[in-house]
Amino acid sequence: MAKRTRLHPAQLIVVSFAIVISTGTLLLMLPVASRNGSGLAFVDALFTAVSATCVTGLTVVDTGTQFSTFGQLVILACIQTGGLGLMTFTTIFLVISGQRLGITGRLALEQSFHHTPTGQISALIRHVVAATFLIEGIGVAALAIYWSARGRFENFGETLYQSVFHSISAFCNAGFSPFSDSLIGFQQDAAVQGIFSILILMGGIGFLVGLDVRLYLRSVLARRFGRSPADVHRVRLSLHARVVLITTAALLVIGTVSFYLLERRGAFAHMGEGAAWMNAWFCAVTPRTAGFNSVSYSSLGGAALLCTMVLMFIGASPGSTGGGVKTSSFGLLVAYSIARWRGHPRLHLFHRTVPQESIDRAAGVVVAAVALVIVAASALMVTETWGMGPEDGQRRLLPVVFETISAFATVGLSMDTTPTLTTAGKLIITLVMFMGRIGPFTMAMAVSAEPPRAAGQYRYAEENVMIS
Repeated sequence: MAKRTRLHPAQLIVVSFAIVISTGTLLLMLPVASRNGSGLAFVDALFTAVSATCVTGLTVVDTGTQFSTFGQLVILACIQTGGLGLMTFTTIFLVISGQRLGITGRLALEQSFHHTPTGQISALIRHVVAATFLIEGIGVAALAIYWSARGRFENFGETLYQSVFHSISAFCNAGFSPFSDSLIGFQQDAAVQGIFSILILMGGIGFLVGLDVRLYLRSVLARRFGRSPADVHRVRLSLHARVVLITTAALLVIGTVSFYLLERRGAFAHMGEGAAWMNAWFCAVTPRTAGFNSVSYSSLGGAALLCTMVLMFIGASPGSTGGGVKTSSFGLLVAYSIARWRGHPRLHLFHRTVPQESIDRAAGVVVAAVALVIVAASALMVTETWGMGPEDGQRRLLPVVFETISAFATVGLSMDTTPTLTTAGKLIITLVMFMGRIGPFTMAMAVSAEPPRAAGQYRYAEENVMIS
């Protein structure tokens, strides 16, 4: 009897994403998916399907003018599938059908939601699904009511369609929009930018953090306004939630102030004081891997672009719809560096000791991400500047690096570079988006025939390496 082949959990994730991308590519190549009825070229269809499934938002063709309603719905389905997570959909099916989730399925889910004890997978999935559709539904209602009141579109059907598309795209941090100029047309619209900001942050904060906050608030409210405090189990915010929330808040504040100061006489010069602060806030929110833009990034100064690239590289939080190296990794490494500078051998946060394994994992993720960005940007500089003179090549450096980081972190912001990419450049960015969404570690595990040997099984004699 032939031995049954079992996929490694990381391989299961990669294969699942690949299936959705392949399906999306084929559907986008159909004539019915394009407004002109000619269908999309394979490379462009593949690029769009990967960008949608990996909730990136980079586009080689304009979403609103190139794709028919059918094509846009295909993109939206890829966004929802990629944002919510293929492993989540698999678990939903198994739970509904009454089947037990096997160890492979559990491990695969833990690759997507690392912070979760295995025994709580079913409860987590119910929370993820309920939270996703509830928040997206509220976003649809808010946009539909506001746009209807303002008479933004010709009829309610178009208003509802645009509300659904943008609510899902914003919550999933995808950045796709049928509007050719993204949200530039809403520079002065505080309501639209506010709704989008809330959806983006809710999607990028992480499902686990949302669950922690909900349980914590329910405990606090019950103790204060409900039953006797002695009868209510006291819930504390997990260390993970605290690190994510504090890091996210710090990045938003620092980003908003930085963009305002750097661009008040630049991209925000024509705006009033309130609009300038509002757009500075949105410029700090959207690099959380959302990809919507209220200003043209080709018009920003070098310092603001550098700030954007840093925020994009850090990205969103674990277990969220966003990408990047994650706020928790960045927060832990900053806190650990401060602890080491102060002479502490271990990292202690909020009366808890952070395991060295978590710090090592964060460092490994950042190093792998830097390596991926460097290799991809180097390859793009070859494909996109081939035959150019030194000055032209130097001018392409910043847009290429910006595009690479945006693709890796699944952000979708661009300095108007994406449509001008060569075929080779499109394929490179496609691969970077895929690896950025899956994760460098997951990709490395997926191509490995055997799981890595457990750490600590043996040790060699220690020998120092000079650092400085």
